[in-house]
Amino acid sequence: MAAHVLISGVLFRAPEQKISKAGKPFIVATIRAKDGEASQWWKLLCFSESAGAELMRLADGDAVSVQGALKVETYERDGAMKLSLTCIADSVLALRPAPKQRAKKDAAAPTTTRNRSRLDRHAGDGEDYFGDAVPF
Repeated sequence: MAAHVLISGVLFRAPEQKISKAGKPFIVATIRAKDGEASQWWKLLCFSESAGAELMRLADGDAVSVQGALKVETYERDGAMKLSLTCIADSVLALRPAPKQRAKKDAAAPTTTRNRSRLDRHAGDGEDYFGDAVPF
């Protein structure tokens, strides 16, 4: 039986792809999850291709939510026992950036009518695609 965790936090470093001794690729990342004033540090291991692809498109500082199996280990540092928290990620969800970051991105890319017309594949071709006679 395994314990599963759901972690929401911020990527501390950009994820790295590595190769196991058996030749299988996997992704390693670190998440900082805020708990009030304190932070919890989680190591992520991702062997899933789809979750790994989502994780690799993220960068340092991006908000993320991860679900997977929990692995807890202990180690000794400076004579004190410490916990190492690891999540073997099954699924990864990129979260929206903080509001002030979104505002900066929105201000950097102003929308105009000309920019919107590029999104419409029929804009400017002269055809009236909605001028059909109503059948009733």
